[in-house]
Amino acid sequence: MEKAYSNFFISSLLLLLHLYLLETVCIDAVHTDESALFALKASFTLNSSHPLTQNWSSQSSICDWIGVTCGSRHHRVTALNISNMSILGNIAPHLGNLSFLVSLDASQNNLHGDLPQDLSRLRRLKVMDFAFNNFSGEIPMWFGSNSSSISKLETLSVRNNSLQGNIPKEIGNLKNLKELILFGNQFTGTIPLSIFNMSSLEILGLSNNQLTGSLPVDICHRLHRIKSIGIISNHLSGHIPPGLSNCTELYELSLSYNSFNGTIPPEIVNLERLQFLNLGGNKLRGTIPANIGNLQKLQQVQLENNYMVGSIPHTISNLSSLWMLNLNTNSLSGIIPREIVNLHKLEILYLQINKWFHTGRALQYLYTNRGFSFLQ
Repeated sequence: MEKAYSNFFISSLLLLLHLYLLETVCIDAVHTDESALFALKASFTLNSSHPLTQNWSSQSSICDWIGVTCGSRHHRVTALNISNMSILGNIAPHLGNLSFLVSLDASQNNLHGDLPQDLSRLRRLKVMDFAFNNFSGEIPMWFGSNSSSISKLETLSVRNNSLQGNIPKEIGNLKNLKELILFGNQFTGTIPLSIFNMSSLEILGLSNNQLTGSLPVDICHRLHRIKSIGIISNHLSGHIPPGLSNCTELYELSLSYNSFNGTIPPEIVNLERLQFLNLGGNKLRGTIPANIGNLQKLQQVQLENNYMVGSIPHTISNLSSLWMLNLNTNSLSGIIPREIVNLHKLEILYLQINKWFHTGRALQYLYTNRGFSFLQ
């Protein structure tokens, strides 16, 4: 009996010790998070009236701080949202100590400097958003490298900064990445082929950079989930790949203002989900695909400033969701089809500087009854 009681006492004592140690570890971990956020705050230049100046204080729990979200179980920081808070400064490397962090949003501030490598230790991180800041330098190669722990990253946005250099091929190793948004920087070189092998990718935003090269012929071989491709205002050349028709989930194809040549591949009419087709400002020749009417979800078609010939296909009448049609500055000819008046959602129509035989009754109707001008 005494032995059983002794065993029970020892077991209870060990349990209490375990709970005590667990609580101590949790307190230390929360203290680690608090220290990391204080270090981050110290790297900012904040005036006395800034919300973080008084709110981020040891007088309250970090879980009550502005922009901080904690998990209900361990009370560790799981999300940090300091976006649009007029913060001037840089990102302290201590941020890499927030080991439970899942989402980091520091967009729309005045942050500058480099992205510290310590961020590569955030093994639970899924969202990293540094858009609309003043970060400079290159995207560090630790993104996707073997030494990086951010393999769970799903969203990477550094749009509208001052980043430059080549896009590191290591980004292609982020096997869970869904959104890669890099536009509005000064990236040069070609688009790494590794990016076109990311089977998880849904949004590719590379517009407004200085990228060169061409798109791979088998661009959609691995991009089965891609929904949006935006590479406007770069220096890409070559043909628009017919293989784009295999991106069956695609709703946006925006390749305007590059140096693409050749024709619009007729296979493009197989993209039944396509809503935005923007190919203006290139060197495209040939005709508008005759079966463009198959793309019944199209809302916007921009083919301006090319060398397109032929007439507007009569199948355009099937585009019942179309609100913008821009065919300005081409070599289109013939008569503007009367079917265009059936596009009841059409709000913006640009047809000037072409070689129309005459405008026909369609334009007269639109001008008289719906307020359109031929030179709109």
